[in-house]
Amino acid sequence: MALPSTTPTDFPIGLDVVTIGVVDYIQESNDLASQSTRNIVRTDENGDYAESQTRASAEPITGTMTLQRATTTTVLPSAGVEFTLDYDRSGTASTLRVTDVKVARGKEAADMFEIGVLLVTYQG
Repeated sequence: MALPSTTPTDFPIGLDVVTIGVVDYIQESNDLASQSTRNIVRTDENGDYAESQTRASAEPITGTMTLQRATTTTVLPSAGVEFTLDYDRSGTASTLRVTDVKVARGKEAADMFEIGVLLVTYQG
């Protein structure tokens, strides 16, 4: 897939093709953790550091992805739509949910937009 452009008419760019619903987008980047942790710090009787532990967090994992429209008429994804993607190269696709869509345009920028994503199920 190539990025839509007037001159040249297209040029390859991006990491992967991401299909959300039935629409293909070109993935430019993603910022999403595979695991989320929390640190527990214990102190001694004087309030000084004694030890710490790292445990899995109960908070949901969220992140962002920057995508490109496949063509200039490609529609944006809707919040709430779930899709699968092996975003961390673990070998197995995980389920992600679109939480929001943010479009920022500039005269020298490609036709890209950012989506917020929630990790629904991790399969890595």
